[in-house]
Amino acid sequence: MEHNPISFFYSYCHKDNDDRRELEVHLSMLVRNRIIEQWHDGKILAGQPWKSEILKSLEKAEIVVFLVTPNWLSSDACIEEWHKAIEFSKTQPNKQLIPIIAKTCGWLDFDNMSVYQAIPYEGKPVSTWLSREEAWHDVYERIKAVANELKKNFQLNEATKSRLCNIEFCSAKENDISLKEIFVFPNLYAYPVNKNGLEIDIDDAAGFHSESRQFVVGDSQSGKTKFCSWLYINDIDQSQPSLMVDFDEVGTGKDKRKILQEIFFSQQTGDFNCWFESTNKRIYFDNLSKDSKCAELIKYAEEHFVNISVFSSSDIYESYYSDDERFAEFREINLKPFCHSKQEELIKKWVSLKDGTDEVDYTLIDKLEDKVNAIVINNKVLPRYPFFILSILQTFESFMPEDLKISAYGHCYHALILARLIKSGINNEDSAIGSAFTFCSNFAYEIFKKGDNSQLSEFQFAEFYRDYSNEYLMKESVKNRLFDSSGLLFQSNSSVKFTIAYTYYYFLGKYLAENYQANKDAIHEMVNSSFAKHNSLILIFTIHHANDMDLIDEILTHTACVIDNVEPVTLSKEETVIFSAIVNKVIPEKIARTGEVSEERTIDRKNRTKHEEAHHQDDREVESIAAADKMMHQVFQCNKNIEILSQILKNKTGSLKKAKLQEIIEIICDASLRMASVIVANSSEIDALASYVFEQYKKSDEYDASESEFVLKEKIKSLLTVRAMLWVLMSIEKSVKAINKPELKGIIISLCDQKSTAAYHLIKYFYLLDSAEKFDFHMKSELEFMVKNYSKDKHLFMNRIVSIRTQHYEKTHKIQENYRQSIFSILNIDYKKAFPRRKVE
Repeated sequence: MEHNPISFFYSYCHKDNDDRRELEVHLSMLVRNRIIEQWHDGKILAGQPWKSEILKSLEKAEIVVFLVTPNWLSSDACIEEWHKAIEFSKTQPNKQLIPIIAKTCGWLDFDNMSVYQAIPYEGKPVSTWLSREEAWHDVYERIKAVANELKKNFQLNEATKSRLCNIEFCSAKENDISLKEIFVFPNLYAYPVNKNGLEIDIDDAAGFHSESRQFVVGDSQSGKTKFCSWLYINDIDQSQPSLMVDFDEVGTGKDKRKILQEIFFSQQTGDFNCWFESTNKRIYFDNLSKDSKCAELIKYAEEHFVNISVFSSSDIYESYYSDDERFAEFREINLKPFCHSKQEELIKKWVSLKDGTDEVDYTLIDKLEDKVNAIVINNKVLPRYPFFILSILQTFESFMPEDLKISAYGHCYHALILARLIKSGINNEDSAIGSAFTFCSNFAYEIFKKGDNSQLSEFQFAEFYRDYSNEYLMKESVKNRLFDSSGLLFQSNSSVKFTIAYTYYYFLGKYLAENYQANKDAIHEMVNSSFAKHNSLILIFTIHHANDMDLIDEILTHTACVIDNVEPVTLSKEETVIFSAIVNKVIPEKIARTGEVSEERTIDRKNRTKHEEAHHQDDREVESIAAADKMMHQVFQCNKNIEILSQILKNKTGSLKKAKLQEIIEIICDASLRMASVIVANSSEIDALASYVFEQYKKSDEYDASESEFVLKEKIKSLLTVRAMLWVLMSIEKSVKAINKPELKGIIISLCDQKSTAAYHLIKYFYLLDSAEKFDFHMKSELEFMVKNYSKDKHLFMNRIVSIRTQHYEKTHKIQENYRQSIFSILNIDYKKAFPRRKVE
């Protein structure tokens, strides 16, 4: 098969043209065999601009030879060609600069020419060889070797590398961030073709390539293209022959090989035919569509590539390819939102780029995680995809305006929406953006009115659009852009909906806040049933836009009044006596440390993800339980209201008076302590409940009559007591998480000191631990206070909880060694030195 010749450029002084012609004759066999294609300025046609033609050919050339003589060294034009060639080589990895020493001269003293391997052998001038033919033949063999090596050297050109590495984000550092700097391997789950449908997770590139044919399926902005780009770049860096094909840029044509050849030349260096003959090639297809050209090119690739990966949106894959028999042997890989450990890894990389250091500030990481988690809201509003995490970080770092008409978190959503609109092609001008915002707000309200908080049917949308057009002016082009692949709306299965959940809640909240009085009854009903489907999220987003106190006061009143038949738990020794018998059994005195801080945090984040997934309840299930039990209705309402009030607290700290902030904090804490109080019963109530559960167990098929009734009742009682204790701790942690904002420190300390109960002391200590910049003298004093006032003999439950929480903090944060020693001493546990930081090999 005929191969493409390597482009070859002569830099020479015209006074040495005889030497150049002599070399050209000796290289004629390389030309005849299409190994090289020569160019020199003698090929410039009459009338052509000679300087631009030289520069164009010099830039294009893969091999540039410099025929070095005294004449060449004294020529300004030749020297300019040398400097231009060096400049071009910086962005062209395959460009080879070869000095050919034709005559004795001072070339070793010229610029940095001595660092380049000169020929013939050892840079001995051709003119000094006993046989010029032998000298030129040595040059011939060496150029042939370079040319043949270049054909097999497949590297990304600079333009392609720059395009693939660009991630459209910037940090406080001067330069843009590149994909390699910030990339975290995605959360992948595969459904293998012949493995009984069992889901497996994929942790690295090796696992990804373990099967030869696959579709990679993900939602909009899930990171498909950047993952595809990373795999492609990674292959090229490891000299793995690969190609990335964007279906959006592929035209129609029957010659599939020619299509791939054009793509190859646009992206890589080297010879296409050599590359195509490689037996271990991989190909990545991005932006799959329903166009027949996609299936045709994929089927052609199956004949020539050992590994094929096709990246597709969920809608396209499900609609056109999931049941296509032609692709029955392709496994399906799903791109899922990040788990907590991957999210932390991404945040650490962002902070490292910002600070320019490898030293990790885990307190800062914790704070950034809290901000991201508050906006993501457990994947309910925003999926934890890298794009959204980075957008949130960038917005908080660089683009937070001083005069906000919406909350800080609301501004993050606003920035994401604005970026999406601009990407869809809507002009960044007030009229077009304003028109899109007004339309989307009214559309969201229309969905809300219809009672299905997700979509309108096509018929309903047509009616809505007709009525909207009668009242508002909107260009048809703006509406069409909203339905663009990068827009906010999409039409599927005879329905129209928002692309991502947060856009619906954002625009509905905007509408309700702007029309609060007209929708007061509906909002009141949502506050009363905040746990019901969508209600808490709608209220949170309405608060983001609200500028008055009416809605906030209504939520405060409802929260203060729920479960008002019980007093907030104080966690006194008398209240927690039921836990004393099980504390030593279920809560260890010391937590084992298994590794350094980063490893412990990874374990902790994995546990967070498991907890988040395990405690995800279906809205309808919650509504069903609440409808059947009045107390559970109040518990669910209280739980959700705490989340809503937390958003108010964290978003409006600077706009509310201190007295109002203290009121919100007190209502949050008291609400969580009332939830805890529901479960904290005396031992006789636990006994009664254990007896009831035992009687139900006796009636079941699982009843084991071999054990005595006393033993079984004790087991049930112990289990119920453990659950009650966990509920109390979860309620305390919920309040701490809700008020965790460093700026509130003075108010929280003052409130907790006023209340001065064991429960409020615990809330205060947990809050200080979570919000502290570092564990210092003040934190040591707080720990000493807690251990002294709640010693083992006085209050075992409180003592053990404080000890375990502090040990967990010590495991997951870097603490100055003298303070680590103090922690172990105060808690009366054996001291161990921190794990040494492992050196990277």
